[in-house]
Amino acid sequence: MKVDYLKYLTVLAAGLLLLCTVPVFSQTQPGQNPQARPAQAVAQQEEQEYTEEEYEAYEKACNEKDLDKQGPMLLGFMEKYPNSKLQQYIVTSFQTLMYELQKQKKYDKLEPLAEQWLKYFPDDLQTWVYIADAAQKLGHFKKFTDYGLKIYAQKPTAGMCYYLAEAFEKTGDQAQHLAWTEKLFGYPEFDDKYELRMIFVKKHAEEKRMGKAAEYAQLALKSMVMSKRPDGVAEAEWNKRLKESKRSCHYLIGLNLYDEDKYRQAIQELERALAVDPRFDMAYYYIGLSQWKLGQVENHEAPLSFAKAYLLKGEMSGQAKEHLEKIYKAIHNNTTIGIDKIYRRAESELAGEKAEAR
Repeated sequence: MKVDYLKYLTVLAAGLLLLCTVPVFSQTQPGQNPQARPAQAVAQQEEQEYTEEEYEAYEKACNEKDLDKQGPMLLGFMEKYPNSKLQQYIVTSFQTLMYELQKQKKYDKLEPLAEQWLKYFPDDLQTWVYIADAAQKLGHFKKFTDYGLKIYAQKPTAGMCYYLAEAFEKTGDQAQHLAWTEKLFGYPEFDDKYELRMIFVKKHAEEKRMGKAAEYAQLALKSMVMSKRPDGVAEAEWNKRLKESKRSCHYLIGLNLYDEDKYRQAIQELERALAVDPRFDMAYYYIGLSQWKLGQVENHEAPLSFAKAYLLKGEMSGQAKEHLEKIYKAIHNNTTIGIDKIYRRAESELAGEKAEAR
């Protein structure tokens, strides 16, 4: 399921964090002649430890320049000569092959070859990394999560945690997506990614769990202080996103305080939402309700807030008008004579607030 806030998420790393590690089986580097050592060994040993056929098969596989052909040849050697003294050099050649396939971005070749290699080395971390990288690039997200979980268990990193969260969303596993997204909060690299916190703000608000929504809204606001505009995002667009998120966070915190009968604190938080957006009708509406609960009606505090909510013609406009008239009648001998003064004052204040915001 796509979450609106997640689409703005800045990807901090271009690839898996482990992908550039040195092959784990030997110190032979890509480009080094892998059969140089066994050739020396042949000259030094009085008694040959492998057959001529075996050595020819080894030499042919290691010297094959076509990477598409070399993989099956190296695997064939491993299958035919499982106890060969030359196996260690085959291993080096295969690791070099996987490195080259990855470097050349031949992920469709790398993925199946690396999986076949696991027959011989099922617990090799580097091979898991090659498979995970290829699977991610090919859009095989279920396979990526299978190997990503193995990698993370052995080498937990912020990068892998992020990619697992992303992959689980793409496989439709929302529970795992949320679990791994929340795990990111423990990594300092993601302290400034308020969008991640907003995923949980929205989720809990939609599920009417206002306490949890407010909790994550507080976390999101702290994260916003550290947030920086991502490269490639226009300043106007970035400011718009921040404004909408800040307004939502203050509003939800205020709404939760209202539900907890903490009306004075609710008014303060809702006023913070209005500081971000002076024409936010829902904030005026709940300020009006809070003022009404506190008995703040004699000086037209609650009526004025309801009048503003009504004039802004938002979702609660009709109810705001009803509340305003009910309060006004209660303190004006059951009549609405003169109520137009409340509307004019509200309209004047809204105009002033709009001008000030500009």
